[in-house]
Order: sequence, then C-alpha cells, then structure tokens
Amino acid sequence: MDHQHHTWLERTHTEHDQLKHAAHARAAVDQALGILTARYHLPPDRGLDVLRTVSQRLDEQLPDVAAEIVQWGLGHPLRPSIAEELNKLDD
Repeated sequence: MDHQHHTWLERTHTEHDQLKHAAHARAAVDQALGILTARYHLPPDRGLDVLRTVSQRLDEQLPDVAAEIVQWGLGHPLRPSIAEELNKLDD
C-alpha cells in the first residue's frame, strides 16, 4: 500500500469514528430530552434549554451531561451536582 492510500485510509477511519461518536452523542441528547420533558412536563425546546444550562453551569460537555441523565432515567443514581441543578426546576 502506498503512502497516499494509507493516509486516505487513516483519514477515512478517523472520520468514521467521529461520525459514530457524533451519532451516539446526539442519541444521548435526544434521550435525555425525552426524560427531562416527561419528568418535568416541559416542552422539548425548554428541555433543551435546561440541558444546555446544566451543561454550562457544570462546565461539562452537553453529551456527557445527557448521558448521565439517560442513566438516571434507567434507574441509576444521578450525580449530586446534576441533581442540584435539576432540582432548581422544581422551585
């Protein structure tokens, strides 16, 4: 395999991995939105605002916060910092 083909192949694998990661991240955000809208009786656009706000206040990536909320929806405990932010919705 020549160098040019090898470089193209590596770039293709990298792009594939990035697309796969983006798809998983988007799925986590969509699932978290469903959980938040159902739990707090929010319209979807407000749910996204809440998710973004929690992410920004904790200085964490949106998909990472979303993934934790998805796990919470599956019955796992929610990290206290995220729970604290979400509890503000009840106020």
